[in-house]
Amino acid sequence: MNTSFRLNPKGCDASATGPWATLTGARDALRKLRADGKLIGHATVQVAPGHYWLTEPVTFDPRDSHTTYAAQAGAGKSVFDGGRVLTGWKETTHAGQRAWTLDLPEVSSGALNLRSLFVAGQRRPRARLPKFSPNACDVEKTFRLGAMRFPEKRGLFAGDHVFKPAEGDMQAWPSLHDAEIVLLHYWVETRLPNPRLDPATGWVHCARRSVFNLYESFNPKFARYYIDNLAEALNEPGEWYVNRSTGRLTYLPLEGETIATTRVILPLITRFLDITGYAYNRGPGGIGDPLGGRPVENLVFTGLTFRHSDWYQPSAAMLPHDRASAMGVTDVPIGSAPQSAAHIPAAVHFQWARDCRFENNTVEQTGFTALEFGSGCRDCSASHNTLQHLGGGGVKIEGSELDGPPVDRTGHIRITDNTIRHVGRVFHQSCGILLTHAFDCTLAHNEIAHTCYTGISVGWSWGFRETITRNIRIENNFIHDICEGVLSDNGGIYLLGVQPGTVVRGNHITRVTAADYGGSGIYPDEGCSHVVIEHNWVHDIQGSALGIHFARELVVRHNVLARTGESFAGIGRVENEIQATLLHNLFLGPAKSLYSGAYKGDVRHGFVTDANVLGFATSADLPPITHPDWRKDAPHRISFADWQKAGHDRNSLVTRIKAKETNTNFVLPKNSPALAAGFKPYDWSLCGPRSATEAAATSQPVSSISR
Repeated sequence: MNTSFRLNPKGCDASATGPWATLTGARDALRKLRADGKLIGHATVQVAPGHYWLTEPVTFDPRDSHTTYAAQAGAGKSVFDGGRVLTGWKETTHAGQRAWTLDLPEVSSGALNLRSLFVAGQRRPRARLPKFSPNACDVEKTFRLGAMRFPEKRGLFAGDHVFKPAEGDMQAWPSLHDAEIVLLHYWVETRLPNPRLDPATGWVHCARRSVFNLYESFNPKFARYYIDNLAEALNEPGEWYVNRSTGRLTYLPLEGETIATTRVILPLITRFLDITGYAYNRGPGGIGDPLGGRPVENLVFTGLTFRHSDWYQPSAAMLPHDRASAMGVTDVPIGSAPQSAAHIPAAVHFQWARDCRFENNTVEQTGFTALEFGSGCRDCSASHNTLQHLGGGGVKIEGSELDGPPVDRTGHIRITDNTIRHVGRVFHQSCGILLTHAFDCTLAHNEIAHTCYTGISVGWSWGFRETITRNIRIENNFIHDICEGVLSDNGGIYLLGVQPGTVVRGNHITRVTAADYGGSGIYPDEGCSHVVIEHNWVHDIQGSALGIHFARELVVRHNVLARTGESFAGIGRVENEIQATLLHNLFLGPAKSLYSGAYKGDVRHGFVTDANVLGFATSADLPPITHPDWRKDAPHRISFADWQKAGHDRNSLVTRIKAKETNTNFVLPKNSPALAAGFKPYDWSLCGPRSATEAAATSQPVSSISR
């Protein structure tokens, strides 16, 4: 039995049966109807078009199970807005420019810590120096550190909270203590608040320390940075600054913006929805499973828009459990997670949930990650959503590891047909999709674009230890414009640790770049093992199409790897095991190297390669197999003849290859020698989101993956 109710901005929350005016009112009324025995079975709340203002997160627990909140069909959107419209602006000038000002008593009283502002539907930057933005146009507008206290400390986790800026880059501005130093180095951004410059020595001390050393990367360059939230930098239209002592907000309008016609939104909350079951026998409503808990079940949100949320700097005192002692212990907290913004919360959060769905929704203009399926979630899905203009990532999936509580294990999550774009606008190391500890999940038919780091990241266990992460299907995703030069050590698809049964199939990956090093198409890292990588089209990237750090027993077959800045396939650290077997792949140049090794071992001992199609006119036209020039224990260049003598590519075909290439597909003619050589084509026009009808017709359970 499915009973229908209504939600309307003009309704009354005191009504017993609706229409109700708020999401909280609908939730509470349904709880009472169920408690009174007047509602049995599934309930559907039709949400009328309109604007619903949220002043706090809406929480759901097991009492709210078996309910659907669905946008009512018809004109207009059903928008749940976490902000408020600012009115009462005064037209004035600032530093000789047109400015608007508004006094906010809640800021001066400490009741509100404003970090985001949205004007005319766009996130506007806090005043900063230089004018860095995480996009291809402004990514290079950064400073570089001038000196560090202990330059000899090159250990990765030798972080510090003290540095010296280059001459002329920083002054003891009056507002500097309220600013944040945002370091960009390795694969993270680190936020260092409360900087204090000693004019006598030129050194800056911050209230948090970097998670990594203060170098840009493993190369001997100092890290880049920008200064965020600096009053003295307020000098470009579109910027804003709020004085926390006086509460005065100053905004420099863009040309054509007027107080009368421009809507300015101040976000009040950091989370829209918090859906949390009971675990460990906690919570009201009686005791659930004595060995586990009582989940939220069959709660569905569909067709809704969630917009405008703020952010704060969460605690990042975390590392993978097997490396928890790597940093040592100090009295200065760290300013970021060690990877993938794993510490960043989500604006829509599920925990201890079963059979819950989030579909056809829009989440945008957030301070944090859009959506999370956390501990204890099973058989949940997110499909056909638009997640965009996000301070954090798109989707995060995480649960307990093998040695964690069974009630916290997360699995059977489906993330399909979503559009995820403009990711990491605040926390730059965020991913389009991040899966840490989970099993039997599907990440398919998503479009992921315009990130500052990696597109899809799967796994959270370093080295060859056994892990709960397994049987992940990463299929038919369209991943493009990744990292855009903000950070390094990244990939279109990044795989971490042992994860048997994982398949990376049929993905289209293009335009992956990095600030210093990286920019791989598919990047198996830190012991990635027992993964099949097949039928992917990877092209026009800065790094290697397949960039392995160290791995074991990867099967790489029937991929098109084209136009790579480094090599078609490379290994950073060659171990004693065969790291990958490459069969029936199609390589199309140009590329600096055919195969490459990096800092340890001989690449000839890391691969098994044969029956590939090398799209060059003759063997003489092939790029070399290489090791870095600084290596003394391995040859810098290996000819293709010597590569074959080592047992590789003896049956591979070297010939020119013609193909029809569009923005969405790569098609070989029927008489192509690649097909005759055994290469199996794929239809990459399938990549990216499908319509609901197409998805229903082509859905495939995880259990049907071919091994």
